[in-house]
Amino acid sequence: MDNQQATVVSRATKQFFSSYNLARFGFFLFGIPKNSFGSVDVTNRCNLRCDHCYFFEQDHSSEWSLEQWRNKFESLKGAGIRAFQCSWVGGEPLLRLPLVELGRSYFKYNTVTTNGSLPLPDWKEVSWYISVDGSRENHDKMRNLPGLYDTIKRNIAATEGLKITIAYCITRDNYSEISASLEEWGRNPKVRSMVFSFFTPVRGLDDSLWLGWDEKDRIIELLLENKKEYGAFIVNSEPALRLMKSDRSRSVTDRCPFAEKSFALGPDGIAKEPCMLGPKADCDRCGCVVPFYLKSLTDRNYIIKDVVTALKSKWNNLFLRRHAI
Repeated sequence: MDNQQATVVSRATKQFFSSYNLARFGFFLFGIPKNSFGSVDVTNRCNLRCDHCYFFEQDHSSEWSLEQWRNKFESLKGAGIRAFQCSWVGGEPLLRLPLVELGRSYFKYNTVTTNGSLPLPDWKEVSWYISVDGSRENHDKMRNLPGLYDTIKRNIAATEGLKITIAYCITRDNYSEISASLEEWGRNPKVRSMVFSFFTPVRGLDDSLWLGWDEKDRIIELLLENKKEYGAFIVNSEPALRLMKSDRSRSVTDRCPFAEKSFALGPDGIAKEPCMLGPKADCDRCGCVVPFYLKSLTDRNYIIKDVVTALKSKWNNLFLRRHAI
């Protein structure tokens, strides 16, 4: 190997691992520490009743006080749990801002998932995930609130310097609008990215929103194609998307990394099993991005394969440049 070839290998390897911060590289080497990721249901209240929401198929009749939550977070810290990232969900978390304000100081990274109907606090260190499921018509219909789509756009426009991601839950009703939504939100200067999940069937909900495996595989291929154009604007990584396909999905969900390694606490502080979606979720048809993302961070076979692919790509480009006429 000559110096130029060695440089190509070095740059390709550095480029690959630059997408992983130090903590993620640690996960690759040593696995995910228990309870380093988690979710908290901020409140049992919500100002919407969405057709595909799992939350109200669960029994959450009470909420912990702020002092009870403070004691819980302190006990986690006292037990030596390396709290890395927490997702603040619900219910609608912006209906109980003091709890998020308290809890986010205990975690290195925080994500707040909101329906976007309320103004966003000026928390620049927080990652904001705003649920938008397709076109104006489809989104407002699914969320059962006319005018919500335009309210979301106004609330986003009113922000300055926030880390905003559009969270798109793919269903049978909106899968055909993915490309149009990417184009629209990709032009919005206040939005830095989009993340895609799939509807997870939940006992008690109409599962007609579920795509079916063949259609889901086709949509994943569409997302992979779109990722070539949009790059990091689509948060889902290629390995995580491929793990969601029908031939690999069960290898993840049968031993779900989130269920095994993370915590999910209801608004009453009680741990939810197996995850934030609760016991009625059909794990075999899980569409949540989290377990597949966690698996992609720790599965050495997939990671090494990606390194090899990156090296091959660089090597081929070098070959073409050298032999260009």
